[in-house]
Amino acid sequence: MIYKILVLFLIIQHSIYAQDPEQLLNEANGQMSKGDLVIADSLLNESLKVDPSFAPAHIGFSELWLRKGDLNKANASATKAVQMDEEFRSWWNGLNDIRNKIQNGKRNVQQGQFDEAMTEYESILEKHPYFPEAHFYMGLTKFRQKDIEGAAYYFSEALKLYPDHMKARKGLNNVTKQLLNNGNKAYKRGDFDKATDFYKKATKYDDTFYLAFYQLGVLEKKIGNSEDAISYFNKAISIKPDFYKAWFTLGASYEVDNNLDSAIVKYEKAIELNPGYTKAYSNLGNIHLIRKDYDIARDILLTAIQIDPEYADAYLRLGVVFSEQELFEEASEQFKKSTEYDLKNHDAWFRYASSLNAIDNFSEASIAAQKCIDLKSNFGGGWYEKGIAEMKSGKKTRALKYFEEANKDRDWRKLAQRKIDEINNPTKYEK
Repeated sequence: MIYKILVLFLIIQHSIYAQDPEQLLNEANGQMSKGDLVIADSLLNESLKVDPSFAPAHIGFSELWLRKGDLNKANASATKAVQMDEEFRSWWNGLNDIRNKIQNGKRNVQQGQFDEAMTEYESILEKHPYFPEAHFYMGLTKFRQKDIEGAAYYFSEALKLYPDHMKARKGLNNVTKQLLNNGNKAYKRGDFDKATDFYKKATKYDDTFYLAFYQLGVLEKKIGNSEDAISYFNKAISIKPDFYKAWFTLGASYEVDNNLDSAIVKYEKAIELNPGYTKAYSNLGNIHLIRKDYDIARDILLTAIQIDPEYADAYLRLGVVFSEQELFEEASEQFKKSTEYDLKNHDAWFRYASSLNAIDNFSEASIAAQKCIDLKSNFGGGWYEKGIAEMKSGKKTRALKYFEEANKDRDWRKLAQRKIDEINNPTKYEK
């Protein structure tokens, strides 16, 4: 952009001394052929300032508007030129021919004669390959045929000719969103190959479509391709730097890789962009919990709860902060809140039961452990805490049954077998 401004300044400076409308027109035509329409516009204006009756400059403006896809304004400039000089009548007639072909194309589309419509639009491009409106109408034709990829292709071709063509931009946005939605549906079905195909098609036709790059990152993260996921998230952020969800998910990718310093930076950026984004606070608090920075973790999680008093995950992680410090009374209060706002989180019920056992509230612990078991019966932790609650209540036969269930989970086998042995061989553990 700075380069264009400098070039324009030099051209205008030169034109002040040149005072030659013909030379200015030639320079404008040269800029138009390179696609520098802003500079061409200024040069044509300078030409008309020198000589307001210079008809070729109006033809230059007519071509300029044609390159922008505005046939009405192109026709208006051509009319001015013809009024000054009949020599340009053929150009004016050519614009009418474009209008007729567009009308014929629209009529053919309405009648379902799509091939005929495409032929009309193609004939326009044979004479005026720089006219983006023809590509736009070809895109509309493909869209009416429900050919989403074909529509995307032609809308993108229109934008290559003139990036500010608003109708083509709107059309491309609509079809790439359809590709994105198709990808999301495939993703939900677990068809990751199909989802990837849809997302990549969206980015093929619009390399500024940050949501498609973001979804590619989510998909790659899901299947464990951390490096590719991070690359896609960074691409989404490069296109839309204020996309806080991409910063958050990028942080989550780094956290999975145990690159906690980078994860912290990304979570903090997500919070900076959206101070009300509680997920970022929760994950950031969890990292400080992992690092045993308990005071920092507590303050961050309390902030999340202040923003959203019903945010179950923040209560859960705050409970873990207290548990790690053996503040089980405080921990149980947080776990209870977590279960109130998320009844189906087995981990919250498990931790709630564990904290209740730690403060000798065995009856409530047994109930919480049962909730955990009901939600996830193959999780040994729920059975273990149920066994502890019954064992501490003096119901060793029941406790033995629950520890046997915990023993089926290899992650809990060692602890369960220890408790089974304590019940079966109590003398071994007498002090």
